[in-house]
Amino acid sequence: MSAVKFSVVIPTRERAETLRFALRTCLDQTFDDYEIIVSDNFSSPATKAVVDECGSPKVRYVRTSEPVAMSTNWEFGLSHTRGEYVLLIGDDDGLLPHALTELDRLSREPGARVIRWSPIYYTWPNVALPGQGDYIEMSFGCTLRHRDGRTVIREVAAFREFYTALPMLYNAAVHRDVLATLRARAGRVFPHPVPDVYSGFSIAHAAERFLSTAVPMSVSGQSAASNGIATLFNRGRNAIDREFHALNARDGLRSEPTVPDLPVYPHVPVADAFAFAKRTLFPDLDADLDRRALARVCVTNARVSRDDWPAALVAIRDSFADDPESQKWFDAELAATLYTPPARVQLRPERLGFDGRLLHLDAAAFGVSDVAGAAQLCAHLLNYRDQPVQYSHSEDDRHIAAMKIADLAHVCNERERAILRVHLSSTDLIQTVHRLQGVCDEREKIILRADAQTRELNRQLREERRWSLKRPLLAAKRLLTRAIGRVPVPKV
Repeated sequence: MSAVKFSVVIPTRERAETLRFALRTCLDQTFDDYEIIVSDNFSSPATKAVVDECGSPKVRYVRTSEPVAMSTNWEFGLSHTRGEYVLLIGDDDGLLPHALTELDRLSREPGARVIRWSPIYYTWPNVALPGQGDYIEMSFGCTLRHRDGRTVIREVAAFREFYTALPMLYNAAVHRDVLATLRARAGRVFPHPVPDVYSGFSIAHAAERFLSTAVPMSVSGQSAASNGIATLFNRGRNAIDREFHALNARDGLRSEPTVPDLPVYPHVPVADAFAFAKRTLFPDLDADLDRRALARVCVTNARVSRDDWPAALVAIRDSFADDPESQKWFDAELAATLYTPPARVQLRPERLGFDGRLLHLDAAAFGVSDVAGAAQLCAHLLNYRDQPVQYSHSEDDRHIAAMKIADLAHVCNERERAILRVHLSSTDLIQTVHRLQGVCDEREKIILRADAQTRELNRQLREERRWSLKRPLLAAKRLLTRAIGRVPVPKV
Protein backbone atom coordinates (compact mmCIF):
# COMPACT_ATOMS: atom_id res chain seq x y z
CA MET A 1 0.00 0.00 0.00
CA SER A 2 1.24 3.47 -0.86
CA ALA A 3 1.80 6.00 1.91
CA VAL A 4 -0.47 8.96 2.59
CA LYS A 5 0.22 12.24 4.37
CA PHE A 6 -2.14 11.65 7.32
CA SER A 7 -3.65 8.66 9.08
CA VAL A 8 -6.68 9.47 11.23
CA VAL A 9 -7.29 6.64 13.73
CA ILE A 10 -10.73 6.25 15.35
CA PRO A 11 -10.74 3.57 18.07
CA THR A 12 -14.28 2.47 18.91
CA ARG A 13 -16.24 0.00 20.98
CA GLU A 14 -20.04 -0.37 20.70
CA ARG A 15 -20.66 3.26 19.77
CA ALA A 16 -22.06 3.11 16.27
CA GLU A 17 -24.51 5.92 17.08
CA THR A 18 -21.68 8.45 17.62
CA LEU A 19 -19.14 6.92 15.22
CA ARG A 20 -21.42 7.77 12.30
CA PHE A 21 -21.06 11.50 13.01
CA ALA A 22 -17.33 11.30 13.81
CA LEU A 23 -16.74 9.73 10.39
CA ARG A 24 -18.84 12.41 8.75
CA THR A 25 -16.49 15.11 10.06
CA CYS A 26 -13.41 13.18 8.94
CA LEU A 27 -14.75 12.89 5.39
CA ASP A 28 -15.68 16.59 5.26
CA GLN A 29 -12.11 17.84 4.70
CA THR A 30 -10.58 20.41 2.38
CA PHE A 31 -7.58 18.06 1.96
CA ASP A 32 -7.41 14.76 0.10
CA ASP A 33 -4.21 12.82 0.90
CA TYR A 34 -5.28 10.89 3.99
CA GLU A 35 -6.80 7.69 5.31
CA ILE A 36 -9.17 6.88 8.16
CA ILE A 37 -8.61 3.75 10.26
CA VAL A 38 -11.63 2.60 12.27
CA SER A 39 -10.17 0.32 14.95
CA ASP A 40 -13.14 -1.71 16.19
CA ASN A 41 -12.69 -3.22 19.65
CA PHE A 42 -14.77 -6.35 19.01
CA SER A 43 -18.09 -4.49 18.65
CA SER A 44 -21.41 -5.76 17.35
CA PRO A 45 -22.08 -5.72 13.57
CA ALA A 46 -23.61 -2.23 13.90
CA THR A 47 -20.12 -0.69 13.89
CA LYS A 48 -19.13 -2.36 10.62
CA ALA A 49 -22.50 -1.32 9.16
CA VAL A 50 -21.76 2.35 9.90
CA VAL A 51 -18.38 2.05 8.15
CA ASP A 52 -19.98 0.38 5.12
CA GLU A 53 -22.63 3.09 5.09
CA CYS A 54 -19.90 5.70 4.46
CA GLY A 55 -19.00 4.10 1.16
CA SER A 56 -15.64 5.89 1.12
CA PRO A 57 -12.39 4.27 -0.04
CA LYS A 58 -10.57 6.47 2.49
CA VAL A 59 -12.04 4.46 5.39
CA ARG A 60 -10.39 1.19 6.41
CA TYR A 61 -11.99 -1.05 9.00
CA VAL A 62 -9.96 -3.31 11.32
CA ARG A 63 -11.31 -5.36 14.22
CA THR A 64 -9.71 -7.04 17.22
CA SER A 65 -10.32 -10.76 17.73
CA GLU A 66 -11.65 -10.21 21.27
CA PRO A 67 -12.44 -7.31 23.63
CA VAL A 68 -9.20 -5.58 24.66
CA ALA A 69 -8.20 -2.64 26.85
CA MET A 70 -8.58 0.83 25.39
CA SER A 71 -4.78 1.27 25.18
CA THR A 72 -4.46 -2.09 23.40
CA ASN A 73 -7.07 -1.07 20.84
CA TRP A 74 -5.28 2.22 20.25
CA GLU A 75 -2.09 0.27 19.63
CA PHE A 76 -3.94 -2.09 17.28
CA GLY A 77 -5.32 0.79 15.22
CA LEU A 78 -1.92 2.49 15.13
CA SER A 79 -0.30 -0.67 13.76
CA HIS A 80 -2.45 -0.42 10.61
CA THR A 81 -1.54 3.17 9.71
CA ARG A 82 0.59 4.14 6.73
CA GLY A 83 0.51 7.93 7.02
CA GLU A 84 3.55 10.15 7.44
CA TYR A 85 1.69 11.81 10.33
CA VAL A 86 -0.79 10.13 12.66
CA LEU A 87 -3.60 11.66 14.69
CA LEU A 88 -6.31 10.02 16.72
CA ILE A 89 -9.84 11.02 17.67
CA GLY A 90 -12.47 9.34 19.81
CA ASP A 91 -15.63 7.90 18.31
CA ASP A 92 -17.64 10.82 19.71
CA ASP A 93 -15.10 13.44 18.54
CA GLY A 94 -14.73 15.18 15.19
CA LEU A 95 -12.33 17.01 12.89
CA LEU A 96 -12.93 20.55 11.66
CA PRO A 97 -13.01 20.91 7.84
CA HIS A 98 -9.76 22.92 7.71
CA ALA A 99 -7.84 20.53 9.99
CA LEU A 100 -5.81 18.44 7.56
CA THR A 101 -5.18 21.36 5.18
CA GLU A 102 -3.73 23.44 8.01
CA LEU A 103 -1.79 20.54 9.49
CA ASP A 104 -0.28 19.87 6.07
CA ARG A 105 0.70 23.53 5.86
CA LEU A 106 2.20 23.52 9.36
CA SER A 107 4.09 20.28 8.72
CA ARG A 108 6.36 22.29 6.40
CA GLU A 109 7.49 24.51 9.29
CA PRO A 110 10.94 23.76 10.77
CA GLY A 111 10.79 21.37 13.72
CA ALA A 112 7.22 20.27 12.99
CA ARG A 113 7.49 16.56 13.72
CA VAL A 114 4.73 17.13 16.26
CA ILE A 115 1.92 19.70 15.84
CA ARG A 116 -0.31 20.27 18.86
CA TRP A 117 -3.55 22.31 18.87
CA SER A 118 -6.29 23.46 21.26
CA PRO A 119 -9.47 21.46 20.59
CA ILE A 120 -13.05 22.67 20.78
CA TYR A 121 -15.07 21.02 23.55
CA TYR A 122 -18.58 19.69 22.96
CA THR A 123 -20.95 17.80 25.25
CA TRP A 124 -23.51 15.67 23.46
CA PRO A 125 -27.15 16.04 24.58
CA ASN A 126 -26.96 12.62 26.27
CA VAL A 127 -23.69 13.18 28.16
CA ALA A 128 -23.78 11.20 31.41
CA LEU A 129 -23.68 14.30 33.61
CA PRO A 130 -27.03 15.91 34.48
CA GLY A 131 -27.51 19.40 33.06
CA GLN A 132 -24.17 19.47 31.23
CA GLY A 133 -25.22 18.53 27.69
CA ASP A 134 -25.50 20.72 24.59
CA TYR A 135 -22.43 22.82 25.41
CA ILE A 136 -19.69 24.14 23.12
CA GLU A 137 -16.47 25.86 24.21
CA MET A 138 -14.31 27.18 21.39
CA SER A 139 -11.17 29.28 21.20
CA PHE A 140 -10.49 32.18 18.85
CA GLY A 141 -6.79 32.26 19.70
CA CYS A 142 -4.34 32.30 16.78
CA THR A 143 -0.93 31.77 18.38
CA LEU A 144 1.67 29.52 16.82
CA ARG A 145 4.91 28.85 18.67
CA HIS A 146 7.58 26.25 19.31
CA ARG A 147 7.58 24.73 22.77
CA ASP A 148 10.23 22.80 24.64
CA GLY A 149 8.86 19.37 25.50
CA ARG A 150 10.70 18.99 28.79
CA THR A 151 9.52 22.40 29.99
CA VAL A 152 5.90 21.51 29.25
CA ILE A 153 6.33 18.17 31.04
CA ARG A 154 7.55 19.97 34.17
CA GLU A 155 4.74 22.54 34.07
CA VAL A 156 2.01 19.94 33.63
CA ALA A 157 3.47 17.59 36.26
CA ALA A 158 3.45 20.50 38.72
CA PHE A 159 -0.14 21.37 37.67
CA ARG A 160 0.93 24.85 36.61
CA GLU A 161 -0.44 24.10 33.13
CA PHE A 162 -3.45 22.02 32.19
CA TYR A 163 -2.56 18.65 30.68
CA THR A 164 -4.00 19.59 27.27
CA ALA A 165 -0.83 21.68 26.79
CA LEU A 166 0.84 18.31 26.13
CA PRO A 167 0.98 16.99 22.54
CA MET A 168 -1.36 14.05 23.09
CA LEU A 169 -2.42 12.01 20.09
CA TYR A 170 -5.92 13.31 20.85
CA ASN A 171 -4.84 16.87 20.06
CA ALA A 172 -1.68 16.50 17.98
CA ALA A 173 -0.46 15.20 14.64
CA VAL A 174 2.69 13.15 15.24
CA HIS A 175 5.29 12.06 12.69
CA ARG A 176 5.52 8.29 12.55
CA ASP A 177 9.27 8.43 13.28
CA VAL A 178 8.45 9.82 16.75
CA LEU A 179 6.01 6.96 17.32
CA ALA A 180 8.65 4.47 16.16
CA THR A 181 11.06 5.92 18.73
CA LEU A 182 8.49 5.41 21.49
CA ARG A 183 7.80 1.86 20.37
CA ALA A 184 11.52 1.08 20.44
CA ARG A 185 11.89 2.52 23.96
CA ALA A 186 8.85 0.97 25.65
CA GLY A 187 7.86 -1.92 23.40
CA ARG A 188 4.62 -0.19 22.45
CA VAL A 189 3.33 3.36 22.03
CA PHE A 190 0.57 3.00 24.66
CA PRO A 191 1.80 0.88 27.61
CA HIS A 192 -0.31 2.78 30.16
CA PRO A 193 -4.05 2.55 31.01
CA VAL A 194 -4.57 6.29 30.35
CA PRO A 195 -3.27 6.41 26.76
CA ASP A 196 -4.14 10.01 25.94
CA VAL A 197 -2.37 11.69 28.87
CA TYR A 198 0.54 9.23 28.78
CA SER A 199 1.05 9.88 25.06
CA GLY A 200 1.32 13.60 25.80
CA PHE A 201 4.21 13.06 28.21
CA SER A 202 5.95 10.47 26.05
CA ILE A 203 5.65 12.43 22.79
CA ALA A 204 6.77 15.69 24.42
CA HIS A 205 9.90 13.93 25.67
CA ALA A 206 10.67 12.01 22.47
CA ALA A 207 10.15 14.99 20.15
CA GLU A 208 12.05 17.39 22.46
CA ARG A 209 10.36 20.38 20.74
CA PHE A 210 6.97 20.71 19.09
CA LEU A 211 4.74 23.23 17.35
CA SER A 212 1.78 24.41 19.39
CA THR A 213 -1.16 26.46 18.12
CA ALA A 214 -4.27 27.82 19.78
CA VAL A 215 -6.18 27.36 16.52
CA PRO A 216 -8.61 24.44 16.95
CA MET A 217 -8.40 21.51 14.52
CA SER A 218 -10.75 19.07 16.24
CA VAL A 219 -13.84 18.83 18.42
CA SER A 220 -13.42 16.82 21.62
CA GLY A 221 -16.80 15.30 22.38
CA GLN A 222 -18.23 13.88 25.59
CA SER A 223 -21.21 11.57 25.15
CA ALA A 224 -23.21 9.06 27.18
CA ALA A 225 -20.60 6.36 26.56
CA SER A 226 -17.41 8.41 27.08
CA ASN A 227 -14.71 6.49 28.95
CA GLY A 228 -13.45 9.65 30.63
CA ILE A 229 -16.83 10.55 32.10
CA ALA A 230 -17.45 6.96 33.19
CA THR A 231 -14.09 6.45 34.91
CA LEU A 232 -13.55 9.89 36.42
CA PHE A 233 -17.04 11.06 37.39
CA ASN A 234 -19.19 7.91 37.51
CA ARG A 235 -16.66 5.35 38.72
CA GLY A 236 -18.11 1.96 39.56
CA ARG A 237 -21.63 3.10 38.73
CA ASN A 238 -21.86 1.79 35.17
CA ALA A 239 -20.78 -1.07 32.94
CA ILE A 240 -18.38 1.11 30.92
CA ASP A 241 -16.23 1.87 33.97
CA ARG A 242 -16.29 -1.73 35.20
CA GLU A 243 -15.28 -3.08 31.78
CA PHE A 244 -12.57 -0.42 31.41
CA HIS A 245 -10.83 -1.53 34.62
CA ALA A 246 -11.36 -5.25 33.97
CA LEU A 247 -9.81 -5.11 30.48
CA ASN A 248 -6.88 -3.02 31.73
CA ALA A 249 -6.18 -5.62 34.42
CA ARG A 250 -6.41 -8.48 31.94
CA ASP A 251 -4.01 -6.75 29.51
CA GLY A 252 -1.52 -6.02 32.30
CA LEU A 253 -2.09 -2.24 32.33
CA ARG A 254 -1.94 -1.05 35.92
CA SER A 255 -1.86 2.22 37.81
CA GLU A 256 1.32 3.38 39.51
CA PRO A 257 1.45 2.29 43.18
CA THR A 258 2.72 5.74 44.20
CA VAL A 259 -0.49 7.41 42.94
CA PRO A 260 -3.84 6.74 44.67
CA ASP A 261 -6.23 4.99 42.29
CA LEU A 262 -9.12 7.38 42.93
CA PRO A 263 -11.50 9.39 40.71
CA VAL A 264 -9.87 12.81 41.08
CA TYR A 265 -9.84 14.79 37.83
CA PRO A 266 -7.44 15.81 36.40
CA HIS A 267 -4.85 15.25 39.10
CA VAL A 268 -4.83 11.45 39.41
CA PRO A 269 -4.72 10.53 35.68
CA VAL A 270 -2.07 13.20 35.07
CA ALA A 271 0.01 12.11 38.08
CA ASP A 272 -0.31 8.44 37.20
CA ALA A 273 0.66 8.91 33.55
CA PHE A 274 3.58 11.16 34.52
CA ALA A 275 4.87 8.75 37.19
CA PHE A 276 4.81 5.86 34.73
CA ALA A 277 6.44 7.88 31.93
CA LYS A 278 9.17 9.17 34.25
CA ARG A 279 9.92 5.68 35.56
CA THR A 280 10.05 4.06 32.11
CA LEU A 281 11.13 6.83 29.71
CA PHE A 282 12.86 9.73 31.45
CA PRO A 283 14.03 8.78 34.97
CA ASP A 284 16.78 11.41 34.82
CA LEU A 285 14.49 14.34 34.00
CA ASP A 286 14.52 16.90 36.81
CA ALA A 287 10.76 16.87 37.32
CA ASP A 288 8.91 15.22 40.19
CA LEU A 289 5.41 14.99 41.59
CA ASP A 290 4.63 16.72 44.84
CA ARG A 291 2.99 13.62 46.28
CA ARG A 292 1.92 15.25 49.52
CA ALA A 293 0.17 18.01 47.58
CA LEU A 294 -1.48 15.29 45.48
CA ALA A 295 -2.66 13.56 48.65
CA ARG A 296 -4.26 16.79 49.86
CA VAL A 297 -6.06 17.19 46.53
CA CYS A 298 -7.29 13.59 46.71
CA VAL A 299 -8.65 14.09 50.22
CA THR A 300 -10.43 17.25 49.11
CA ASN A 301 -11.73 16.18 45.70
CA ALA A 302 -12.15 12.40 45.58
CA ARG A 303 -15.51 11.60 43.99
CA VAL A 304 -16.47 8.68 46.22
CA SER A 305 -19.48 7.78 48.32
CA ARG A 306 -19.63 8.04 52.09
CA ASP A 307 -19.39 4.24 52.33
CA ASP A 308 -16.22 4.24 50.20
CA TRP A 309 -14.54 7.09 52.09
CA PRO A 310 -12.57 4.91 54.57
CA ALA A 311 -11.19 2.85 51.66
CA ALA A 312 -10.23 6.07 49.85
CA LEU A 313 -8.19 7.23 52.85
CA VAL A 314 -6.47 3.84 52.96
CA ALA A 315 -5.63 4.10 49.25
CA ILE A 316 -4.07 7.53 49.76
CA ARG A 317 -2.02 6.30 52.72
CA ASP A 318 -0.93 3.17 50.82
CA SER A 319 0.44 5.34 48.00
CA PHE A 320 3.17 6.34 50.49
CA ALA A 321 4.19 2.73 51.17
CA ASP A 322 7.69 3.54 49.87
CA ASP A 323 7.96 6.63 52.09
CA PRO A 324 7.39 6.01 55.84
CA GLU A 325 7.93 9.69 56.70
CA SER A 326 5.11 10.69 54.37
CA GLN A 327 2.88 8.03 55.90
CA LYS A 328 3.52 9.58 59.32
CA TRP A 329 2.73 12.98 57.83
CA PHE A 330 -0.52 11.60 56.38
CA ASP A 331 -1.51 10.08 59.73
CA ALA A 332 -0.94 13.41 61.46
CA GLU A 333 -2.42 15.73 58.84
CA LEU A 334 -5.06 13.93 56.77
CA ALA A 335 -6.08 10.56 58.21
CA ALA A 336 -8.88 12.03 60.35
CA THR A 337 -10.43 14.07 57.52
CA LEU A 338 -14.21 13.81 57.58
CA TYR A 339 -16.19 12.89 54.49
CA THR A 340 -17.54 15.70 52.31
CA PRO A 341 -19.95 14.87 49.47
CA PRO A 342 -18.40 15.68 46.08
CA ALA A 343 -19.56 18.85 44.38
CA ARG A 344 -21.80 18.69 41.35
CA VAL A 345 -19.80 18.38 38.13
CA GLN A 346 -20.02 21.69 36.27
CA LEU A 347 -18.80 21.69 32.66
CA ARG A 348 -21.10 24.44 31.41
CA PRO A 349 -20.37 27.88 32.87
CA GLU A 350 -23.20 29.76 34.53
CA ARG A 351 -22.86 32.50 31.94
CA LEU A 352 -22.61 31.79 28.22
CA GLY A 353 -21.00 34.17 25.73
CA PHE A 354 -17.43 35.40 25.53
CA ASP A 355 -14.75 34.97 28.17
CA GLY A 356 -11.54 36.34 26.72
CA ARG A 357 -10.68 34.29 23.63
CA LEU A 358 -13.20 31.59 24.57
CA LEU A 359 -16.77 31.50 23.33
CA HIS A 360 -19.28 29.45 25.36
CA LEU A 361 -22.41 28.41 23.46
CA ASP A 362 -25.63 26.52 24.04
CA ALA A 363 -25.37 24.06 21.15
CA ALA A 364 -29.10 23.31 21.17
CA ALA A 365 -29.90 26.98 20.51
CA PHE A 366 -28.12 26.60 17.17
CA GLY A 367 -29.88 23.32 16.33
CA VAL A 368 -26.77 21.22 17.05
CA SER A 369 -27.42 17.69 18.33
CA ASP A 370 -24.23 15.78 17.38
CA VAL A 371 -20.52 16.30 16.86
CA ALA A 372 -20.90 16.75 13.09
CA GLY A 373 -23.30 19.63 13.69
CA ALA A 374 -20.93 21.09 16.28
CA ALA A 375 -18.05 20.90 13.79
CA GLN A 376 -20.12 22.61 11.09
CA LEU A 377 -21.20 25.42 13.43
CA CYS A 378 -17.66 26.03 14.69
CA ALA A 379 -16.26 25.89 11.15
CA HIS A 380 -18.79 28.55 10.16
CA LEU A 381 -17.79 30.78 13.05
CA LEU A 382 -14.04 30.30 12.52
CA ASN A 383 -14.35 30.71 8.73
CA TYR A 384 -11.17 28.76 7.92
CA ARG A 385 -12.70 26.43 5.35
CA ASP A 386 -11.97 28.69 2.38
CA GLN A 387 -9.09 30.81 3.64
CA PRO A 388 -5.80 30.01 5.40
CA VAL A 389 -5.36 30.73 9.08
CA GLN A 390 -3.48 33.94 9.89
CA TYR A 391 -1.28 32.79 12.75
CA SER A 392 0.19 35.08 15.38
CA HIS A 393 3.66 34.40 16.77
CA SER A 394 2.97 36.68 19.71
CA GLU A 395 1.76 35.44 23.07
CA ASP A 396 -0.72 38.32 23.12
CA ASP A 397 -2.96 37.67 20.12
CA ARG A 398 -6.07 39.30 21.56
CA HIS A 399 -6.33 41.78 18.68
CA ILE A 400 -6.42 38.94 16.14
CA ALA A 401 -8.95 37.07 18.24
CA ALA A 402 -11.05 40.23 18.48
CA MET A 403 -10.96 40.67 14.69
CA LYS A 404 -12.12 37.08 14.23
CA ILE A 405 -14.82 37.45 16.86
CA ALA A 406 -16.05 40.63 15.18
CA ASP A 407 -16.88 38.55 12.10
CA LEU A 408 -19.54 36.68 14.06
CA ALA A 409 -22.07 39.49 13.64
CA HIS A 410 -23.62 37.89 10.55
CA VAL A 411 -24.74 34.76 12.44
CA CYS A 412 -26.31 36.55 15.39
CA ASN A 413 -29.45 38.52 16.09
CA GLU A 414 -29.30 42.08 17.44
CA ARG A 415 -29.24 41.05 21.09
CA GLU A 416 -26.55 38.42 20.51
CA ARG A 417 -24.42 40.94 18.57
CA ALA A 418 -24.53 43.30 21.52
CA ILE A 419 -23.41 40.51 23.86
CA LEU A 420 -20.59 39.49 21.51
CA ARG A 421 -19.29 43.02 21.17
CA VAL A 422 -19.31 43.62 24.92
CA HIS A 423 -17.34 40.41 25.46
CA LEU A 424 -14.52 41.17 23.03
CA SER A 425 -11.21 40.64 24.79
CA SER A 426 -9.18 43.75 24.05
CA THR A 427 -8.01 46.56 26.29
CA ASP A 428 -9.43 49.27 24.02
CA LEU A 429 -12.85 47.68 24.02
CA ILE A 430 -12.81 47.17 27.77
CA GLN A 431 -12.01 50.87 28.18
CA THR A 432 -14.79 51.70 25.72
CA VAL A 433 -17.21 49.56 27.68
CA HIS A 434 -16.19 51.31 30.90
CA ARG A 435 -16.72 54.72 29.24
CA LEU A 436 -20.04 53.49 27.91
CA GLN A 437 -21.06 52.38 31.39
CA GLY A 438 -20.15 55.82 32.68
CA VAL A 439 -22.31 57.49 30.02
CA CYS A 440 -25.17 55.14 30.87
CA ASP A 441 -24.84 55.93 34.57
CA GLU A 442 -24.80 59.68 33.89
CA ARG A 443 -27.82 59.41 31.58
CA GLU A 444 -29.69 57.48 34.25
CA LYS A 445 -28.93 60.20 36.80
CA ILE A 446 -30.19 62.91 34.41
CA ILE A 447 -33.39 60.99 33.73
CA LEU A 448 -33.97 60.38 37.44
CA ARG A 449 -33.51 64.09 38.20
CA ALA A 450 -35.82 65.03 35.32
CA ASP A 451 -38.39 62.52 36.49
CA ALA A 452 -38.34 64.02 39.96
CA GLN A 453 -38.75 67.51 38.47
CA THR A 454 -41.65 66.30 36.30
CA ARG A 455 -43.43 64.82 39.31
CA GLU A 456 -42.99 68.13 41.15
CA LEU A 457 -44.42 70.08 38.17
CA ASN A 458 -47.39 67.71 37.99
CA ARG A 459 -48.03 68.25 41.69
CA GLN A 460 -47.94 72.03 41.27
CA LEU A 461 -50.27 71.83 38.24
CA ARG A 462 -52.80 69.83 40.23
CA GLU A 463 -52.73 72.30 43.11
CA GLU A 464 -52.57 75.52 41.07
CA ARG A 465 -56.03 76.77 40.14
CA ARG A 466 -55.00 80.03 38.49
CA TRP A 467 -54.59 79.53 34.73
CA SER A 468 -52.15 82.42 34.47
CA LEU A 469 -49.73 80.46 36.66
CA LYS A 470 -50.51 77.06 35.10
CA ARG A 471 -49.23 78.21 31.68
CA PRO A 472 -45.58 78.65 32.72
CA LEU A 473 -45.72 75.34 34.58
CA LEU A 474 -46.97 73.57 31.42
CA ALA A 475 -44.25 75.28 29.35
CA ALA A 476 -41.60 74.12 31.82
CA LYS A 477 -42.93 70.55 31.63
CA ARG A 478 -42.79 70.60 27.80
CA LEU A 479 -39.20 71.83 27.86
CA LEU A 480 -38.24 69.17 30.39
CA THR A 481 -39.83 66.41 28.27
CA ARG A 482 -37.92 67.56 25.19
CA ALA A 483 -34.68 67.71 27.16
CA ILE A 484 -35.14 64.10 28.31
CA GLY A 485 -35.68 63.05 24.71
CA ARG A 486 -32.39 64.67 23.71
CA VAL A 487 -30.33 62.87 26.35
CA PRO A 488 -27.88 60.80 24.22
CA VAL A 489 -28.61 57.09 24.08
CA PRO A 490 -25.30 55.18 24.06
CA LYS A 491 -24.81 52.43 21.52
CA VAL A 492 -23.16 49.12 22.41
